[in-house]
Amino acid sequence: MRAHIGLKLISLFLGFSLWYAVAREQEAEFSLAIPIELRDLPEGLEVIEESVQQVEVRLRGPAEALRRLTPQDVNVGVELEDAEPGERIADLTPREVSAPFGARVMRVTPTSVRIVLDRTVERSVEVIPRVVGSPAEGFELYHIGLSPEKIDVVGPASRVSSLEQVTTEPVSVDGLREPYSRMVRIELDPLVRVERELNVAVALDVREEHRRRELSVPVRFLPEDRTARLTPGTVRVRLEGPKSLVDQLRAEDLLAQVELSELAPGRHSVTPAIVISSPDAGAFQVLSIEPQRIQVQIQ
Repeated sequence: MRAHIGLKLISLFLGFSLWYAVAREQEAEFSLAIPIELRDLPEGLEVIEESVQQVEVRLRGPAEALRRLTPQDVNVGVELEDAEPGERIADLTPREVSAPFGARVMRVTPTSVRIVLDRTVERSVEVIPRVVGSPAEGFELYHIGLSPEKIDVVGPASRVSSLEQVTTEPVSVDGLREPYSRMVRIELDPLVRVERELNVAVALDVREEHRRRELSVPVRFLPEDRTARLTPGTVRVRLEGPKSLVDQLRAEDLLAQVELSELAPGRHSVTPAIVISSPDAGAFQVLSIEPQRIQVQIQ
């Protein structure tokens, strides 16, 4: 009987030893890279700098359980509910780590994180188009239209308070021969944002290159049945228009007219009106007339 008891005790001891050995063999250590979660940030504050954004968490526990762990199963949190603008050093200890049951947190590396906080401000800034390339030969970019011309941006005071303007993404005018428009995005500092996704309409007024030219133009009066003497009898007209049209323009295509129908006999000083006899008259712009006044002696 005692022999049987001894054998049972030996078997129990051997079984326990085997279980203990197996259990020890099944326990392991495992490391995961875990992003730091910043919690309860007060309204009106934002994070502009973190010395590290993720940490290495060393865990110990049953090997099979650790093998099934993912970074989503472990959380590393820093509480910011009492934070103020400026620099803050937060300790990263096993107490800041939330891990599944059975997994023991051995250590966190690094052991602290430096966080810089700033006030959130809003500001209205000018939008500047960023145009690249060149129109086709003989054409020019005459004007750039934007809508809106200003936008409201939001971000940390250190980045927004001195911000005067923002630029659009590049818009190419390479090879253009006519007006062109498109919607483009605004390029912003990563910490600066708009309250909603915003695109800007950019209108590129591409036209034929313009040229200026000066012509000597005779002065005529209306009605022609009046008797009058004009001094001087010609004026110098400076005008601007598309190069191809300006090059073809002749002095005979222009006339400086003086209207006499409402003038009484005597001496007058009047401004001539320039008439362009061309189907493309609307494409020209009169820049100046020299002299600007004509002396008229009406009989």
